[in-house]
Amino acid sequence: MERPLLVGQSSNNNARHGDRDNHDNRKGYSRISDAIAYGDPYQKAAALVDLAEDGIGLPEQVLDESGFANAAKFYFMFMRFDILWNLNLFALIALNFFEKPLWCAKYTTNSCSNRDYFFLGQLPYLASGESLVYEGVTLFILVVHTFFPVAYEGHRLYWKNPLNNLKVIFLVILVCDILVYAIYLSPVGLSSLSLRIAPYVRVIFVILSVRGLRGCMAILAGMIEVYLNVLVLGLLFLLICSWLAYVMFMDTILGKTTFYSFGATLYQMLVLFTMNNDPDLWIPAYK
Repeated sequence: MERPLLVGQSSNNNARHGDRDNHDNRKGYSRISDAIAYGDPYQKAAALVDLAEDGIGLPEQVLDESGFANAAKFYFMFMRFDILWNLNLFALIALNFFEKPLWCAKYTTNSCSNRDYFFLGQLPYLASGESLVYEGVTLFILVVHTFFPVAYEGHRLYWKNPLNNLKVIFLVILVCDILVYAIYLSPVGLSSLSLRIAPYVRVIFVILSVRGLRGCMAILAGMIEVYLNVLVLGLLFLLICSWLAYVMFMDTILGKTTFYSFGATLYQMLVLFTMNNDPDLWIPAYK
């Protein structure tokens, strides 16, 4: 019985050539990326078909074009640098922890590296110049990672993909932020810089680049509708209870001191509902 071209894949990917001895000596790959990068032509073809069926890798439109061989060559080259792309994404996240925050410049008496005054003071913060060089290197790799698929997808398919459009938009934002930061560090630059959006854009880039994280964000987005429905019902219940409390206590001593207006009653009921385990709130309410 012939072995599958990819370990762990379905039997549809079995080899159909007659040389069974060569097939038995073929090394199996459990990861599709390893099969594409290091496998023989049959294993690469099987991996490409699996990726196309899953909606990733080379698009199905490319598989049907006459320039498929050239596109596949660039795609294999792209996959060989997969470890570099992943390390660069990790470096983007790590930079958020090691770049010195802008608010550190406001403290002249105590440095940000002082653990007695700042919780993360013992982190090895990078100097401004080091941080800028770090960002420049990661940005260059990120630009190559973002636009390399044009070589095997083509301009038409590349810009047709909404994910690629989002990556380019956030890449432009990241470049603009780094340019503003470089001007701020220059001797004739800006006198002050209160905010940088690059740390947030880096996290968004990692989410867009990792398929599993994109799936998690899609699930969270689907939960927002249910959460909003529950939130609206809770607010409606709070409004009704506040109105009843205001009407019931408006002519009492509590009505003059605590529930003297609908807004004040709404605030008091919100505090009671959200801190129902605090006896300091409920005991006076019962009295």
